[in-house]
Amino acid sequence: ILQKEAPVINGMSLIPWIWLIVASFFLVYTFYAYFKLRLQVREAVKIEGGWECDRIETAFILGFIRPQIYIPMGLSAMVRKYILAHEGTHLEKGDHWFKMVGFLALAIHWFNPLVWLAYILLCKDIEMACDERVVRGLDEDTRRQYATALLQCGVERRSIAACPLAFGEVSIKQRIKSVLNYRKPLLWVIIVSLVVCSVAAV
Repeated sequence: ILQKEAPVINGMSLIPWIWLIVASFFLVYTFYAYFKLRLQVREAVKIEGGWECDRIETAFILGFIRPQIYIPMGLSAMVRKYILAHEGTHLEKGDHWFKMVGFLALAIHWFNPLVWLAYILLCKDIEMACDERVVRGLDEDTRRQYATALLQCGVERRSIAACPLAFGEVSIKQRIKSVLNYRKPLLWVIIVSLVVCSVAAV
């Protein structure tokens, strides 16, 4: 009696399935983090410019179609003003869209360490650019008040950073240094930067 040979498993044929499983994990975890945050803020109180909640430790923007600003309860009037200004700037700039695109690229190219680095730097640069836009034109004392607000409301939250439908704070220490040392960029620096970026893109 002839015995049937055991099927040979081709390692290359498993690669697409491994990619799909990991990419699906990104999707599942994203919605898990989103709904977890939704439960945390379900009892949030509406305030001017956003929502206030006693179950969160830091401010963030939650949502994609109709994103809303959520801040911790009990902040002083000064801290609340600057935090709402910061998060409102994110909405005006459409940063939640950029983060969504970046996270999608990360989910697709999860195997590429350069994409992970690019996503981390994207989130960092978005926050730094938002800070610069808020403090542009402010005097040194006002910038210190803004830095104090960041420090009081800047607890890092991995669950927020990992969820593209929630836009949270990152790199607080470096952002505070940047705010305190902010100098308006010279025109020639801006022009050179644009030229370099254009050449790099080509």
